[in-house]
Amino acid sequence: SIIALFMTFSHCVLCIDDTEPLQAINFRKYLLYGVNPGEGFNLRRDVHMRVANLVRRLRQDEPWVLVLPPWPSLPHWRSNYAQENIPWRMFFDLDSFNEYVPTMEYEDFLTEYGHEIDRILYLQNYAEGWTSDTWEDKIDPRECIEDVPYAKDSNDQWKRSYGVVFAELRSKEFQCMSVQGFASILASQLLGRNNERAVLVDRFEQLLHDDYWGSDYWNARRSMVYAKELREEGNRFMKEQFDYSPDSGKGRQKLSIPGPFLAVHLRRADYHYARPNDIPSIEGAAQQLNKLKKETSLKHVFLASDTSDKDRKLLKKLVKNIVWYEPKNHHLYGDGGVAIIDQWICAHATYFVGSYESTFSFRIREDRQLLGMTQEDTFNDICGTKDDENDPHSCEKPSYWPRDGP
Repeated sequence: SIIALFMTFSHCVLCIDDTEPLQAINFRKYLLYGVNPGEGFNLRRDVHMRVANLVRRLRQDEPWVLVLPPWPSLPHWRSNYAQENIPWRMFFDLDSFNEYVPTMEYEDFLTEYGHEIDRILYLQNYAEGWTSDTWEDKIDPRECIEDVPYAKDSNDQWKRSYGVVFAELRSKEFQCMSVQGFASILASQLLGRNNERAVLVDRFEQLLHDDYWGSDYWNARRSMVYAKELREEGNRFMKEQFDYSPDSGKGRQKLSIPGPFLAVHLRRADYHYARPNDIPSIEGAAQQLNKLKKETSLKHVFLASDTSDKDRKLLKKLVKNIVWYEPKNHHLYGDGGVAIIDQWICAHATYFVGSYESTFSFRIREDRQLLGMTQEDTFNDICGTKDDENDPHSCEKPSYWPRDGP
């Protein structure tokens, strides 16, 4: 099972930069966080960046450590084996996380600190909605406006009432907080409380990036290096299929030569009912890919998609030299790991075309920017039936945000 293979991946419990004053374990403070259960893999990665930059802000005053929530089974993970409580080291290089902010796995937190925390903050909107014509950062303790997944136990402590993530935790206090603003607004609720050492902030996606697309955003994004095993598997595939060996290292340096192939992220499964006009038919997708192959003089196409086997077979007939990644041992990487391998390969393509407003495509474009790829070869979407599905240039380009930083 995937659980049995966790320990095959590198593991850093907690690495604090030598340039920082070392704090005794007894003085550490721990910030745990949770996300709406319905959110997908790539949105959760974005939320982590918001939390990491908040912890960096908190560490200007107190020795906070970021505790990573284990991955639950996610909506897009459809494989028929258990994928619950997966540690982040399965997908990411924790040494790189720790270069940016002191970070630890949830299981290590339980070992080091225990199961009883001081407080749970459950973030929510304001019941009255937006009441001003101007933006205002605000945070207030309020009555809970929805059913919350926490309840008191027989010992008068708060615990998770359903779900497997954080099921072990018990808290002395629970509070619903209405919020409107950026992640740093939480500092007022966390700093200066000398009697508290461990706090869980649930529904963290309610808060925004403080420095969206700025230097802090990109520094946090650069720290999210994929696990070595996943990068190596992607590199093995590219060598085997395209005779290409990238010199991208951890994915934080400019490529000397991009991969000699075109890559497409073709999102299909949920878009059939959620965004039916934003995706092409398989025949239309094939027409666009063949035109792009001719324009770019690229002979090979890499497909990253959640589409059916039937659709893949049809694409294989319509697009010459199209390939996709299929692991021999899927459970070794899990659905999340396979997704990252797909993204890693797409990031190295000479030309990339994604799916409209997909966070999967969004993360690939970030990877490509870190690798020094151009805007023209990166910010492209495959056109849906609302446009000319036979023309790859008939739809609007995705928004381009220049990268801040090295």
